[in-house]
Amino acid sequence: MQVFYIPSSSMVPTLAVDDRIVVEKVSYRFGGPVRGDVVVFAGADRVADVDDDRTLTERALQAVGRFVGVVPPDPSDLVKRVIGLPGEEVSIVGGLLHIDGVGLAEAYVADAVAADFGPVVVPDGSLFFLGDNRRNSADSRGGLGFVDEERVIGRAVAVVWPFGNAASLVGERPRPVPQTSSVG
Repeated sequence: MQVFYIPSSSMVPTLAVDDRIVVEKVSYRFGGPVRGDVVVFAGADRVADVDDDRTLTERALQAVGRFVGVVPPDPSDLVKRVIGLPGEEVSIVGGLLHIDGVGLAEAYVADAVAADFGPVVVPDGSLFFLGDNRRNSADSRGGLGFVDEERVIGRAVAVVWPFGNAASLVGERPRPVPQTSSVG
């Protein structure tokens, strides 16, 4: 488990700026992410601390601070919702998310995006991520693109700080939109 700090509004209303979330790092060793999971993953520009000139003590204190959520995480770590799994076709039409042509209702989305997107097919070994604040999220629709599954750090399970925002993050899944038929 690790605590992560939320620095942006890309996941509003699910996560607010300055929230602290608990991320578990074990379950994905036994199975991959599921559509609807909120996950933390390493951004593409994350670099190793090869030329880090901090002392061992300074690095250890920073690691402990990140673990408990009082020091911001690596700026390249991102938090988004898993939307598309390998082999799936993802599109947004009229503000409604579609997976393999089936419209999905997403109760957690702040405000539907008017712009259509896709369709795109998620490559093997990759995931397609969206922020819940679709109008203010740099996600797989833009520069982020598809994300290698290996970059996933863990699944967010709860908001733990501030106490007034405490909530479970497990179980919120997109649901198929009921099809309406017209008899005429």
